[in-house]
Amino acid sequence: MSAVKGYSLRPSETVVRLRKEFPHFLICELSGEQGRSYFIATSDPATAGGRPQLIVREGAEELRQALSVLGGGAA
Repeated sequence: MSAVKGYSLRPSETVVRLRKEFPHFLICELSGEQGRSYFIATSDPATAGGRPQLIVREGAEELRQALSVLGGGAA
């Protein structure tokens, strides 16, 4: 059995903060073999007008900006 690289069961502090700030999104951080990280968010269909959205950014701040534009921040 081979493990999937880049998938951590213990999210980074950055991901934990993003999850608290944007509770209506499923957020994770994936990294490739070369160490480059990507931050990924999937919207909850119930809060996205029934249409889930997938947002991928290279940095946490870029993801935060994208999610802020979508209005997904905590109340």
